[in-house]
Amino acid sequence: MMSQPDKSISTPACSTDSSNTAQGVSPDLSLPALPDSSVTTGGQAKDTPLPVDSHTAEPAPSAGETQSKPVPDRRAFFSRLMRNAVGPLAAILEHRMGPVTDALQGQLSISSDEDDLPSEPPDPYNTNPHPRTILRPPGALPAGDFEFACSRCAKCVEVCPVKAIQLDPASIVAGGFPYIVAEISPCVVCADLACMKNCPTGALVLVNKSAIRIGCAEVDHQQCLRNSGEDCRLCLEACPADINALVISSSSGKVLVKLDRCIGCGLCEHACPTEPRAIVVNPRPQLEDSIIA
Repeated sequence: MMSQPDKSISTPACSTDSSNTAQGVSPDLSLPALPDSSVTTGGQAKDTPLPVDSHTAEPAPSAGETQSKPVPDRRAFFSRLMRNAVGPLAAILEHRMGPVTDALQGQLSISSDEDDLPSEPPDPYNTNPHPRTILRPPGALPAGDFEFACSRCAKCVEVCPVKAIQLDPASIVAGGFPYIVAEISPCVVCADLACMKNCPTGALVLVNKSAIRIGCAEVDHQQCLRNSGEDCRLCLEACPADINALVISSSSGKVLVKLDRCIGCGLCEHACPTEPRAIVVNPRPQLEDSIIA
């Protein structure tokens, strides 16, 4: 007799869920399905973006979904980065180069007053590399002897009350020895005669004020304003009253220089309003100062 098959054991049939089939969702056969971020709740899209599968095409966004975020502009990013980095450096350069730029544009002006001396004496070590005329300090020995005796210690530069005596440490101007540029800052022949008294080597010899012979003034009458009919007397007014080395000719109206009285201080040259100066002080060929004890 043949045995009846066991009806309690049956082979499971492959079936699909009609509800899932209707929604187009495949059943999970092996691994748990990843959560589908595109599934909406209540008809609204979620904020979480879909994971990108390289093997499947990216689904087109529905009409209700928000457009994707624009890709950042790398050029604008680096531009902002450079501005933030270079900005402080540019501000420093602009601060330091501002005066130079203004000077090149002619925006700086040098104030001048009617006094015999400039309101702010120049820096004695900030020298003009090409002055038109240089003079030695008062009481200087003759050329050659002065350079031999002077040690360039700058003592006369330090004690000059108006900083008229200059010294070029680079030895470009006047061989590095003390000098005066009357057009910029003339000698005022101070009461103390400080430069001569403080010279430690004897390169500057103490003399009477009236016996000083720094140089001698010379007038270019063609350049002088009096030649054009103006009654300019600035050089005469600048000349020290006790020296009185300049006069106006009663016949020609020209400025004349008394060679025996001019000490070459340069106050007349500094006061002259013309450019180039109508009156300049040139060095005397020899020192004729009378020495006092």
